[in-house]
Amino acid sequence: MKLSTMHAACKIAVASLIIGASFNSCAYFNTLYNARKLYKEADKAREKSGGDSKEQREKYKHVVEKCARLIQDYPKSRWVDDAIFLMGMALVRQEEYDKGIRKFVEILTNFPESGYVPQALYWLSLSHFKKKDYNQALSFTERFLKEYPKNGLRYQVLFLGGDIKRELEDYEGALEFYGRVADVASKKEIIDEARLKSAELFYARREWDKAAAGYEKLLGKGIAWEKRYAVSLSLGDCYTRTGKCREAQLLFDGLLAKATAMQEIPPLLLGRAASYVCMDSLGRALAVYDQVVAKYPKSTFSAEAYYRTGVIYHEKLDSLKAAQVAFSKVGGEYASSEYAVVSLEKSNSMNRLLELQQSAGGAGTPDQAAEQRLMAAEIQLTQLDNVPLALASYESMLDSFPEAAAAPKAAYAIAWIHQYKLNEKDTAVTRYRSLIERYPRSPQAKGALFQLGYLGVADLKGRLSAFVDSALADTTSLQKTAGVFGDSIRSDTTAVRNAVSAVPVSPDTTGRARIEPPPISPDTTGRAREGGAG
Repeated sequence: MKLSTMHAACKIAVASLIIGASFNSCAYFNTLYNARKLYKEADKAREKSGGDSKEQREKYKHVVEKCARLIQDYPKSRWVDDAIFLMGMALVRQEEYDKGIRKFVEILTNFPESGYVPQALYWLSLSHFKKKDYNQALSFTERFLKEYPKNGLRYQVLFLGGDIKRELEDYEGALEFYGRVADVASKKEIIDEARLKSAELFYARREWDKAAAGYEKLLGKGIAWEKRYAVSLSLGDCYTRTGKCREAQLLFDGLLAKATAMQEIPPLLLGRAASYVCMDSLGRALAVYDQVVAKYPKSTFSAEAYYRTGVIYHEKLDSLKAAQVAFSKVGGEYASSEYAVVSLEKSNSMNRLLELQQSAGGAGTPDQAAEQRLMAAEIQLTQLDNVPLALASYESMLDSFPEAAAAPKAAYAIAWIHQYKLNEKDTAVTRYRSLIERYPRSPQAKGALFQLGYLGVADLKGRLSAFVDSALADTTSLQKTAGVFGDSIRSDTTAVRNAVSAVPVSPDTTGRARIEPPPISPDTTGRAREGGAG
């Protein structure tokens, strides 16, 4: 072969290699481009819908498949870290957190100089957060902020750090993260998001004044209607809970005048009714709840309206029958309502209470009548969480039937309410002491001794223990012993008060389990009740 011919052949071969390499490079980039496009489409649809759909999941699946093929076919490509990172994000969107985590770790390990390292740290934190592995998530957040404090993702990382702290119940830490965002950000939308997260945290912690102050800062000029509407609903609730009734009414009335979408009206009407309850304008509140029931039947709104109507009749108007009727209708309006279960429990409890009240007059013996009165009081306390009415019922039962077999139970319940529900420790000590002096041989006397020990009045408990032991050992000398110990006990009022004032009060489940009957069960309706009262 001539030299010129060989040279030409070599040029053709080199050109073919270049063209082939260029073609492969183009094919790789085009596939990567299409994968990115699919991911963006799925993310945009996900953000718009607020959730995942089958179509979105399919797109994320295709992204993973394309990236996997690229990584396998072109492991030495200069864009391989792009494919690995994109694949990790798509896996996380599919809730394949462990697989996504492995891809982000691969970026950190095999491509430490890649521009994707900061993003990989953020996504590692997010992935662990989604897995509820909060401590591990926090470690990646802290690493990011330490190594890339000026990176464009820092605000997202700070927000995520606050959310992680919140899940760890480190609320001060969460507020610190959100506060750092508000302090260093320059864009109003970022500052507003930080303020909103702080306000929502205060709201969740029931710090209504602080939450209201945060919400108020967000309601300046230029705020979009959707955001104004959502923030105002929460702010109005804060106002009613803190007694700013008129402010709440004006806020809700103003929103009602501007609202145009049908679905925006019912929550505002419920808010207006709550402001009337706050002002003790119960007739106006009930009229608004009736309006919600009439205009939006068989909805979550009508269910809530019936629930709150029941609360008014029970807690404000002392009309047990009307309250029972209202609570009984909640489930029929909307079975999935958050108020349905608690309303059914309240309705059943009230129905039983009404039956007890109707049969009380026909009870045969004093012991039977006392037992019925005791059961009614316990329903008020443990099932309806009406502490004032329960306390009054226990007191009435004890006054009417002081010698009944159930009397020590009522005496114990009265002391327990003062201790745990009203946080009146001095009164609790006095009532426990009275129970022991009056009913030293009852099981409740031993329970009262335990609670006195818990309250820190050891000397008093010791003397009363001796009194109980003596009463149990020699019933014939009970009257004489009561006189001796009663005089000694009554001389210690000041010492008891000083000892009790330093003792924190919190229920002791082990101690309560020893008492018969503990009309003291964990509150399952507190949140809903307070919502109703608000």
